[in-house]
Amino acid sequence: MTVRRKPLKLGCSYGVRFSPDGTRLAVLGRDLVLWDVAARQKLWRGKFIAHMSGMAFSPDGNRLAIKSTTGQLAVVDAEAGQLLVNLQNKKDGEGCGPAWSPCGQYLADGGWDGRLRVRDAQTGEVRFMQEHPGEMLRGVYAIDGGRRLLVLHGVKSVDEGQEQPPDYCSVWDWPLQAGGGRKVLSLPGLKSCAPSLDGASLAALHHAGGEEYLSVQAMDDGRVLATVPVEAGGGTGDALRWLPDGSALGRSGKGKLLFYGWPGLNVLAQEDFIYPCALDFLPGSALAAIGSWESGMLMELNVHKEIA
Repeated sequence: MTVRRKPLKLGCSYGVRFSPDGTRLAVLGRDLVLWDVAARQKLWRGKFIAHMSGMAFSPDGNRLAIKSTTGQLAVVDAEAGQLLVNLQNKKDGEGCGPAWSPCGQYLADGGWDGRLRVRDAQTGEVRFMQEHPGEMLRGVYAIDGGRRLLVLHGVKSVDEGQEQPPDYCSVWDWPLQAGGGRKVLSLPGLKSCAPSLDGASLAALHHAGGEEYLSVQAMDDGRVLATVPVEAGGGTGDALRWLPDGSALGRSGKGKLLFYGWPGLNVLAQEDFIYPCALDFLPGSALAAIGSWESGMLMELNVHKEIA
């Protein structure tokens, strides 16, 4: 008989992310906290920049990039919990990201002003910038083992009487080059998306005609593989993430977590949870990190066994 460990309370947590080797868990709330996963102990806590809103481990797990709601970027030593560099770019404005290049030398992030930037992670020097007029970049994700970049584009509202273009996603190969993004998904009312770990599939939450839908498309040619209507998520209900083995999708709903099996997108399980807003899963285990505006958790979720 397997004994499930008691859930670990993480406190207010807007973001959760396991390190590449799975030994540590970064929790982003009012502070940035690093946990030892096996020992369930805090390794360090720090407030390196004000109003932190996004984070990403470097490919080797030795550094954490963080971004604030003003757009400011910084890099933290993940071992020592010390600030390595502040990129001094807080005038760039709010946006999304960051995401690392596969070599760990550069950071990509997007702005609500439609700018996609790549910076040197040591100096902050901008090495690449692509403008997207009339758009908000709402998500930047490393995919395919970090070898490519997925960008979620939100099209800003158009003047009355004009047709609203659909939101879309684009995929970029490293190194990023002008005009190099390839559109892979285009949907009206696109709320959030989640690339599979292998970069082959892209899940998306979107709304149309007053209804909300969960869809999965093939990344290479945009084929729609499945679409199902789902319950509207509410204030925090749009976090979406694949389980590492690709067998299910986790999603934060209104006061609960929902898990959809793949293929098919049938509901496998649900777990009551207060204000869930972020998800991450530890490969090869039942451990899940759940971010919440009230109190996040590190807990075991045997998704495929809970509905038996």
